[in-house]
Amino acid sequence: MTIQEQIRGDMISAMKSKETEKLTLLRVIIGEFSRIGKDLSDTEASKIIRKMYDNAKELSNTYEMGVLDTYLPKMLNTEQTRKIVSDLIQTGGYSGMKDMGKVMGDIKNNPQFSQIDGKISSQIVKELLSV
Repeated sequence: MTIQEQIRGDMISAMKSKETEKLTLLRVIIGEFSRIGKDLSDTEASKIIRKMYDNAKELSNTYEMGVLDTYLPKMLNTEQTRKIVSDLIQTGGYSGMKDMGKVMGDIKNNPQFSQIDGKISSQIVKELLSV
């Protein structure tokens, strides 16, 4: 089941159980998906939801954060991120802070690394490249 299918199913459930706040949020999510395109990949849908989550976090809207979090892939912890970044630095032959942009670009542009938190990975890249 794709993220879009899951959200549509949850929207129907919210209608039946008369959860108006959740229903409104799910409709907004579907509206954001429609602005981009009808059939989004889970990676594209996750990016949209992640942006909405970050906005809700800025506004300290814990309800929206809780709902949106259920549709986001679980982020890797620091140790898992450290291993991936370390392997990427070794296989890419990166050394020194001059390569930080290249490493971060590799992480950001690779859908395989979509579960890596950007802030954590940035700290780890700095740490590993400055050694």
